[in-house]
This record gives sequence, C-alpha cells and structure tokens, in this order.
Amino acid sequence: MYATRDPNERISNYSGPYERYVFSEELGQPFAFPAIAEQTSGYYTALLEGTDHLPEHPRFETRLPPLWNPMGRTRTIVPFAFYDKGANDPNRRARVDREVASLLDSVSAESAARSAIRPRFRVNFPIAPEAWTRQYHPHCDMDHWVVPHTRPKAIIAVIDDGLPFGHRAFLDSTGHTRVSHIWLQSARAHAANGHSAVPFGREFMNGDINALRAAAGDDEAAFYRNSGAIDPVLDELGPYMRRAMTHGAHVMGMAAGNGPLYGDAVLGDDIQIIAVQLPNTIAWDTSGFGKEMYMLSAIHYVFDRARAIAAKYAADPAHPDELPLVLNFSYGWSAGRHDGQSEMELAIEQLLSERQQLQPETAITMPTGNNFDSQMHAALREEDLSGGAHAVGWQIQPEDRTSNYLEIWLPEGVDGADYSVTVTPPNGFSLSSGGAITLTPELGHRGDPRRFTELEMNGQNIGQLSADLHRGNRWRVLIALIPSAYVRNQTRRAPAGRWQIEISRRPGAPALPEGADIRLWVQRDDDPSALQTGGRQSRFVDLTPRGPGHARPPAPPYRLYSTAIKPISGFGSLSGVGSAPRVTRVAGYVQSSGQPASYSAAGGLRHDIGGVQPWGAQTTISAVADHSRVLRGTPSIGCYSGGQSRLVGTSGATPQVARLMVINAAAGRSLTEGCLPCPPLLPQEEQNDINNAQHTARLGSMIAPAIGFGAPRARSSS
Repeated sequence: MYATRDPNERISNYSGPYERYVFSEELGQPFAFPAIAEQTSGYYTALLEGTDHLPEHPRFETRLPPLWNPMGRTRTIVPFAFYDKGANDPNRRARVDREVASLLDSVSAESAARSAIRPRFRVNFPIAPEAWTRQYHPHCDMDHWVVPHTRPKAIIAVIDDGLPFGHRAFLDSTGHTRVSHIWLQSARAHAANGHSAVPFGREFMNGDINALRAAAGDDEAAFYRNSGAIDPVLDELGPYMRRAMTHGAHVMGMAAGNGPLYGDAVLGDDIQIIAVQLPNTIAWDTSGFGKEMYMLSAIHYVFDRARAIAAKYAADPAHPDELPLVLNFSYGWSAGRHDGQSEMELAIEQLLSERQQLQPETAITMPTGNNFDSQMHAALREEDLSGGAHAVGWQIQPEDRTSNYLEIWLPEGVDGADYSVTVTPPNGFSLSSGGAITLTPELGHRGDPRRFTELEMNGQNIGQLSADLHRGNRWRVLIALIPSAYVRNQTRRAPAGRWQIEISRRPGAPALPEGADIRLWVQRDDDPSALQTGGRQSRFVDLTPRGPGHARPPAPPYRLYSTAIKPISGFGSLSGVGSAPRVTRVAGYVQSSGQPASYSAAGGLRHDIGGVQPWGAQTTISAVADHSRVLRGTPSIGCYSGGQSRLVGTSGATPQVARLMVINAAAGRSLTEGCLPCPPLLPQEEQNDINNAQHTARLGSMIAPAIGFGAPRARSSS
C-alpha cells in the first residue's frame, strides 16, 4: 500500500496526479530516469500559478529565471527553481515530500494574506547539483557579447536538445558565429568567480563561442568538451554530442543553418540566432509532465535576450524596439486538455500576445505531432453512454521498460460526481485493490480537488488511478501503470495485454452538452532520440462489436479519407502543448504527392447529423516531412561539420516554416509570404464537405515551399 495517508506529511497534499506518481517510491519513482529514480538531487524546477511572489524560507533557496516582462504584467504562470539546503541529510530521501510541502505551505500562507487566490504548484524535474550556479543574478550584462559586423534585422531561435552551436553552418560571411546567445540548461555551472545570468546550467554569448572555436581549431569535439556540452558525468548531458546526429542538430540546422542542404534559402548575416538546449533526459520521461519549467524558462530567456540585442542598437536601451523574432520549438506530448487552458499553453499565449503588441512579426512554430495513425486518441459521444457505460481497450505492449499513462477528460462544466471509471487488467489477471474511482474530491487536500487510489496486484502497487478537477474547471482521470518488464531490480510489473477502461454514468445524470464528447489520450511512449529507454507505445482498441466483413482491406482506389470519423481517430491527435491560439502549428506533407504524411497529427473533427465541426486547435500550415513514400524524412546537418542527418516527422517540417518566416521578416515581408494554397484532394477522393474538412484538419490552409535540393527555392534576405 501507499506508505502514508497523513495530508501533512505527503506532497500529495499539494501535487497533481503525475507528481504523486513520479515522485513516490511506492509508485513510479523507481521507473523514472536516474535523477528521479535515485533521488540524487536536492535541486528542483517548478511552476507557480496564482501569484508571482516567491517567499523567503529558511530551508530553501528559490530562484526565478530571467523573465521577459517589459510591460510589467502579472504572469499567469511563473517558472522557478528551488534548492533544499538539507540535501546532504542522510534521511532526506524519505523526507522529500515533507520538505517540498514545507516550502509550499510557506508560499500558500503568504499568498493567502495577499490574495484570495489559492496558488497552484507543479513540482517538475530535478536539476543536477553540478548545474546549479553559485552566484546568480538574472540581469544580462552582455559583457561577452560582440557586436556583429552586420546589424540584425531579425532573430531565429531554437529550443531543442543536442544543439551543435559550434557547427560551421552557423557562421557568418566573416567566419564568426551567428549564435548570439545559447543557454545549456543542464551543463555544469561555471566554477570561476563572478555571477551567472542563468539560474542553472551555462550561458554562452557570441564572444565566448568565437573564442572556443578559435581554441579548438577544426576539432569540434574539443569545442564541445571545452564548452561543457559533453560531460559523461551528468546524466542530463552526458556524451550526447558525440553522436553523429541529434534531434536538435537536425532542427537547428533546418531552422538556422546555411549550406548546400538548404538550397538558396540562405539566412543572411542580418539574422542572429538564440538557442536553448534542454536537458537530454527530457526525452526519457513518458508522462508528458515535469518539463514545463525548463521549457517555459527557455521561452522567457529567448524573449529576454532578443530584447537585450535590440537594446544594443537603441537610442534608449530601456525602451528598445523589439526585433522580429521566430522561435522554433519542435517538441510536444500527446495527452493534456487540448483546449489551450493548460499551464504551458496559457503562459505561451500570454508571452506571444504581449510581444506581438510590441513587434507584430513574432511567431512560435510548433509541430502538430506524429500520432495520427497510432491509435492514441479516442472519443466517447452521448450515444456511447446510452446504456450507462462504455468501455475501450488499452493495449499495453510486452517488455515495455517505461511507465504508461492514459488520460480521460470530461467536457468543461460537466459534474464529475455523475461519473466513475473502472480499470480491469488483461484476461488471467485481477486487481486485489483499487480498480475503480469516482470523480469526487477527497477532503483535506490543497490545490485542485482530487482523489487517488492505487492499483494493486498480489499485494504490490502496479499503478495509480486518480481523478482531479484540473485548474478547478475540468475533470481529468489519469491511469498510470508501471512498466510491463522487470527493471532496476524491481519485483513488480504491470501485465501486458488488453486492459479494459470503462466509463460509467449514474442513472438520471444529465446528458453530455451538445457537441461535446469525453476525450481520451495515451501519452507518447516510444524512444524518439534513441536514448535506450526501452519504451513501447501503447494504444487504444475499439471493443465495439462489428458486423461481418469489417476486417476486409479497402478496395482500390485507395483513399485517405472515410465518410465518418471513427471513435478511435487521428483527428484530435494534435500535440497537447500546441493549442495556444497564437501558436503556428505545423503538419507534415509528402513532397511527391502534396498529401499529408501518414503519421502527421491533425486537429479535432466531430461528425454528426449537422455536418462536420472542428473542435480544439487546428493545423495552421504544412511543410515537407517526407520526400516520397519511399524516401521518408528530410535532410539536415549532423552534430559535426560535414555530417548529415535525416529526420522523419513533423519536427523536421516545423523548422522549414520557421526558416521561411525569419527570411521574410528580415526582408520586411509578411511572415508567410511565398506559401502556397493547400493542395486539392487527390482524384480518387470524393469531393464532399467531410473529406474537405479532414483534408484541412490535416494540412491547414496553406503549405510552405520545400527547402533543399530539387525543391522550389524560398527567397533569401541577403
């Protein structure tokens, strides 16, 4: 059983379901990546909502990262980091929950005195102790910044992993770097005296990078070692940059690099680069939680350093004119609210809105995701609940070495007390405890109303079942299962096979609101960066009986679109962090056909008697993700000059749009100038409203011209 229920002793008094699962030794902690599994850090990241005031507390040191806030607005979501000064206590591991609760108690008490809003907290991933800077001051003094020989007209920014910032693709015409600033969030902090302008990791400006390049000569591996970008001691960094390619290398090259791979779409010397390298272990976690502080602080950093560059050219440095800025963020996760109201989406929307008021040519490009054909989204409609309950299958793969997560979201405004969820393991297995939950809160918690129970089998915890009123306005059920393989000397595992998830509604309860469904997502659980996580993707299975002949393959001519939106569908698979209204959402298409890539995720569609209606965020634009059905992916640089990479997915399509936008911005054109109309349906597709709606949900309203060999050339600013 879960070790203790005392609400004054456990972080569950404050935490959401992911925090409770991931940070609990009895639940998911042993299966998380090493920094969490081994509890080797007393340094943590976190999000704060409801107040922007961090208290002083004798046991903790708290830090705000550099926050871009030229208008002096109250921030909706505040990223912060904290250090437990008692981290060396040998009993600390058993007291982590109490220590964090002590800090949050202090924040809650101070905030209650200042505001009627009760703060919400999200404890995120830890920070390596070696990355914690010794003397932190958030002011960027630009002492190591060298004025480029060409005045910048625009800025391209990249947030990703494994960034090859010493690569010759990022040099200007004089042989100096175009990388104005880069923050390696998980790098070892500088040991020398003097303050750091980032709270953890290391920051380099163009003067530093030029000096490192000069010292290393042609040995780029030495450049990365000397800069601390290669550090085998740190799990969050490690030898990742010794690889021939990384996700970040491909994306940064496609967004901001120059060379033969990118044809005539040259970024001129008047376009500067700002980059943030996220911890490499971010790709290890399959929960979709815990990354937000790193990601949100990265966006603030980009905006802040872009303003610092503009200030160098301003008559009044305190009030500079912001430069056009395009930020590429080729990252996302599967589950979430998908309504623009998650913490990250609210924060992104606030930042974009404010910067666009100061500089309209500001954009954040994000991928739609790669889950369209992965059976990771399902919807239950009112007719599915006509009998009082409906069940879906959840197929857990064998030998999966990572945790699996499934989220169920009721429509906003629906009373959770009318619903319950039952979890049944595969045939041949049974739960000894915790197989059902009602959507009503337990008493004694702070923060979001919520209820927890553990899934037990043969007296051992194999998972968690929870219900929480997320942000106080929408009910969510989370099912978290430990791996289906024995890992790290653990004696427990969850059975692989077809689990059954049943959603029940009490008799006499109101029907779902018109046009609203209960929506389900499973989190991504593959290994996108080849980090040897051992993750294997779970999926939904439709348990509804079908008539004879339903398994027959389609007859030619083969069509992309059907006449109905199925209960388990890729429509609605769009990234769970990309729903902020102002974000540019990029899908992928096949260059040879102009049709969507099979995996490219799409906006939500609902088909009923009144026709087809979109719901949630929709695809904005598409770019090439595959050259053809045979030649998949797009080419870009590797980690080292002269190397190449090929990446399949919308992460490779997105930076093409960012590249086009920043070239246009530097030339004084509209960001999307040069884009083409969405290609028409193929001849074999029926011309009707539902097919047209599906086509738009997948491709958006326009496509970006292809970049590279054999592609139509985007116009250059130089």
